[in-house]
Parts: sequence; structure tokens; C-alpha cells
Amino acid sequence: MNIIKRLTGVTCLTVFLGVLAPTTIAFAKTSSTNDSHIVKPDEQSDEPSDAVGFAGYPSSTRSEHIDNTETLGDSLLRPGDAGDFVAQLQDELRELGYYSGDINGIFGTTTVDAVLFFQKSMNISEKGVVGPETKTVLYDLYRHSSEAKAYQEKAAQIEAEEAEKEKERRLAAKKAEKARKAAREAQIAAAEKEAAEQAAREKAEKLSSEQAADSENKPAVKNADTARETETMPAPPSSGSKTITVEATSYALGGTTATGVDLTRNPDAKVIAVDPNVIPLGSKVLIPGYGTYTAADTGGKIKGHRIDLHLPTKEEAINFGRRTLQIQILN
Repeated sequence: MNIIKRLTGVTCLTVFLGVLAPTTIAFAKTSSTNDSHIVKPDEQSDEPSDAVGFAGYPSSTRSEHIDNTETLGDSLLRPGDAGDFVAQLQDELRELGYYSGDINGIFGTTTVDAVLFFQKSMNISEKGVVGPETKTVLYDLYRHSSEAKAYQEKAAQIEAEEAEKEKERRLAAKKAEKARKAAREAQIAAAEKEAAEQAAREKAEKLSSEQAADSENKPAVKNADTARETETMPAPPSSGSKTITVEATSYALGGTTATGVDLTRNPDAKVIAVDPNVIPLGSKVLIPGYGTYTAADTGGKIKGHRIDLHLPTKEEAINFGRRTLQIQILN
């Protein structure tokens, strides 16, 4: 009976030690703080640890670990290493402001100092080597930094596009304002031109009226040669007549003369305005080129050797102008 009890106790102790041993070993591996005991990623199994209650990747989730290995590799990075993974490490550290050297892919003194500075800033237990913990923290920070940089670049692009649109809007508004200003100036110029033309027409009409009413008109160019010949042609002598030299003008108006001749009803009446002190009213006067006229009117400006011929139309009066003639007083 005692033998059976002893055998049962030994069997239970053996089973207990068999279960406890693997757990104790796994705990020792995962709890070690000695850098010489850091397990290299390439030495670890792809399968989770057999230790009870512990994960296979201590500092990150499985998906984060896969992302880390894609950027910095699955192996421990140590001083003296070289290659693309070291170059990526240098690039990420420089992006975060910890590294200022060249991206040469060599894990040298400058890179070691940058790694130590980063690990100290982030309270990472790894010292001088880049293992899973350092890779995880570095990946998270670099990823967020890259996203922030991409966001800043996108924001800058949007801002530039908005600035360009605003520039185009201002340019379009400036062109529209310039077009409106040109249209206003064109309207003003057209109005000024119309006003000038109207003023010119009114002035011409007024001048025409003054020439018709006033004996002092400018000589016409038309028929100038004929006028000169008439002016120099002496009147034929006649017995009992008197020849004098006068300054002659003309008019074409209606109304009644000083002696009662109705020029409105008789526009073709051959009458002249004279100074009665020189040519008595009622006298017959021979005017070269125009025939015999009757001295039947007077005028305020017709003084001395001045006469004013009545002609049927204003055009004839204007064309007559002002002339010096030798006329013959027939009686």
C-alpha cells in the first residue's frame, strides 16, 4: 500500500514538471533584457510561440509586423550592415528629423547616433540596433508623417488651383470692366460727334440766313470769271444818263420795299436798294449783266455808293457775293 502511494506521488510530480518546464523557458526568453539575448527575426519561426499566454511578436500586431518587414526587412539591422533596408532606415529617420547624413545605405556612426537618439526619444528598449520594437514605432511615425506630407501637398495643390482660379476671375473681371469702359467712351464720343455735327448744321443755317438778310456776304467762287468780266465791262453810254462806280451786294427776301413793291408776290421783281442821296428812288439803273433795275428800296447799311440787288433765290444772291460795278443811272 505504501509503495502504491509513493508511485502515485512521483507520477504527479513528473506530470507537473513536464507542464511547467516549457512555460518557464518561454517566459525566460520573452522577459530577457540582455541585448545579447535579442532574437533575430530570421531566427524566429513564422509560427506563433508555444509559450502559454504570450504572442509571437512582442511589440506589434501581425499586420504591423508584415508592414515593417516590407520597408525595413525581416532581419535585425546592426551597425556595419549595408543595403537597401539601411537606406530606407536613413530616409525614414531623416524624414522624422533624426538623421541629417547622406542616404548611402551604410549603417555607420552617423546612422548609429540617429538610431540611438530616436530610441531614447521614443523610450525604446533596443539600443543601437533596429529590431521589431524600433521598426514598429518608426513605421507608425513615418507612415503618419508621410500621410501628413501627402495631405500638405494636396492642400498646397488645392490652394494653388484656387489661386489660379481667383487670378482668372480677376482677369475676366478686368477685361469686362475694360470692355464696359470702352463702350462708355464710344457712346460719349458718338454723342459728342452728333452734337458737333448738329452745331455745325445750326451754324451753317444761321450763316445762310445772315447772308440772305445782310448785304455784307462773302464773294462766291462760283462764276468768278464771269463776275470779273462783268465788273470790268463798262456800261454803254446813253444820252442824259450818268455812270458811277458802286459796291454791289444782293439779297433774296420777301416783304414790301420802301416804295411799296411786294417782293413776296413778285419774287422776280427787278429792284435795288439804294442811298436816295446818290440814286433817287424810282430811278432806272442799268446793271451790267443783269439788265435794268428800279431804285425802289433802301437799307440801313446802304449808304453812299452802295447798292443791293434783289434776286429771285438765295442761291443766286449768295453766288452774286460782293462786287464793284460801273452802273448807269438812266434817268
